[in-house]
Amino acid sequence: MILDKIKSQLKESMKNGEKEIVLAIRNILEKIKKEEVDSQKELNENSIIKIIAKHAKQLRESINQFKKGNRIDLAEKEKKELMIAEKFLPEQMEEKKVKEIILQVIKELNANQMADMGKVMKAVLDKTKGMADGKIVSNLVRENLS
Repeated sequence: MILDKIKSQLKESMKNGEKEIVLAIRNILEKIKKEEVDSQKELNENSIIKIIAKHAKQLRESINQFKKGNRIDLAEKEKKELMIAEKFLPEQMEEKKVKEIILQVIKELNANQMADMGKVMKAVLDKTKGMADGKIVSNLVRENLS
């Protein structure tokens, strides 16, 4: 299970004295714990992956902002944390494979207009289970529905 993988990586990093990795993993665990407390239930694998994916997305946005602000030192720090977070995410699908899934879902749902985008997005994201970036999925769905 992904939570066990995260916790064992934390222990290993603590033993090796890797402070940056320990902080990054603790940050991830904190986000998972917060979501568990907020929802008042134990999270399943998909929920945990969504939390980590959201965290990775926020890190990417921070990196871009720091680069725009000419704060390369902070961008590098965020990059390191992003690399650690991505270790716990499933490998991302190729765009070609995502497009195949989108076309299949559009056909299944008989979607043919932009008003169907929400239904298509939900079905595609359920099928890809964190293995496809939401922004890419959104752009491809938009292309195929217009």
